[in-house]
Amino acid sequence: MGFDDFNLISLYLAAVTRCKYAWGKFCQLLPLLTNRHLPLLTRGRVYSTCVRSMMLHASETWAVASDTLNRLRHNVCAMIRWICNVKAKDEVSSDALLAKLGIQDVDKLLRTSSMRWLGHVGCSTNWIARVRKIEVVAQKRHGRPKKTWEEVAKK
Repeated sequence: MGFDDFNLISLYLAAVTRCKYAWGKFCQLLPLLTNRHLPLLTRGRVYSTCVRSMMLHASETWAVASDTLNRLRHNVCAMIRWICNVKAKDEVSSDALLAKLGIQDVDKLLRTSSMRWLGHVGCSTNWIARVRKIEVVAQKRHGRPKKTWEEVAKK
């Protein structure tokens, strides 16, 4: 197992741990989030502030792989369906539920936070800027090399 494999596993475990903590907070706030007397937009704000912020804490530094992103999406969709009292058989899209709650999709939120973090790092003039310019000499691997932050940001 190489460093890259260890890094991906640790990022995946970080996402799993964040989802568990978010579910704990969700269960604590369940009476408020499922209260029929509160408007959906208010419930969406409470969810976004308390639950989703806990799930995505420090995610701006994650190199999000597709399995990690799918796990986050699945958890968000499950929580949103519970808040809106919509079952899977009702065939209501997650995008429609997100719009009703007035919150952003996880993909867009992760992208925004990572771009904000990259801008912060790009403007730094201390040791962070010097470390970003270091060229690591190593043996070439088979296949395409790993993307750098600059390549991800250009996308």
